[in-house]
Amino acid sequence: MKKAIIVVAAVLVIVVGGALAAVYIMMDKIIKTGIETVGPEATGVSVTVDSVDISPFSGTFGLNTFTMGNPSGFTADHSLAVRRFRIEVDPASLLKDVVIVREVTIEGAAVTWEELRGDNHQQIMKNIESYTERFKKPGEKPAEAPPEDKKPGKKVIIRNVYLKDGSLDFVASGKKLVTIPLPDLHLTGIGEKSGGETAGEAIRQIYRQVYTAAARSATENTALFREKLGELEKRGREIIDKSGGNLEDIKKGVEDLFK
Repeated sequence: MKKAIIVVAAVLVIVVGGALAAVYIMMDKIIKTGIETVGPEATGVSVTVDSVDISPFSGTFGLNTFTMGNPSGFTADHSLAVRRFRIEVDPASLLKDVVIVREVTIEGAAVTWEELRGDNHQQIMKNIESYTERFKKPGEKPAEAPPEDKKPGKKVIIRNVYLKDGSLDFVASGKKLVTIPLPDLHLTGIGEKSGGETAGEAIRQIYRQVYTAAARSATENTALFREKLGELEKRGREIIDKSGGNLEDIKKGVEDLFK
């Protein structure tokens, strides 16, 4: 009888352990799918993640090679590529209404800045703001209530956000002209005063600050950008002059110019 009980207990341990292991293994896929589903809804552009690392007991998550596409009408393949996100959550808060995020570290963010004003990121910012408007409380803008299937869900408080080793690629007429470093950034207390923000609102606040830092760097380097644009224009005129009006030569010259 004891042997039977031991066998049953062993089987239960194996089954439960196997189930927990399966859940653990699947969590990275679930998180990856969630990001790649909700991300485009919020930003209006494609969002992909190469892989996800999780350590649920310590509350640490890592996103590797996070990439955001570009809005329609822009030439670069992506608007933002992040080498790695590291997110540290208070595990005890995961089952509560407000999740406490101790730290978000954004490492190696490459921002693609199209034209002098970063028109592509202005469009993404508008998309994010439009998305977050749907979840505002009654009495706030907009007047319309959010759709029934778009509940705000859990809220978050983010203690610290770090942007490290970032860069800005200035793109004009489809060509990357110059890369400049982005200053490191440290944000604190997102959602603390309000008792928690929706994930969409937290993303909006972080993106707004990253956009502002990129815009500041772009403004400080406007002279350099204009110089590179002038060089591009000069080379374009040289191609036309050397071609003697031959369309094939012009086409080849332009293709070489944008390689």
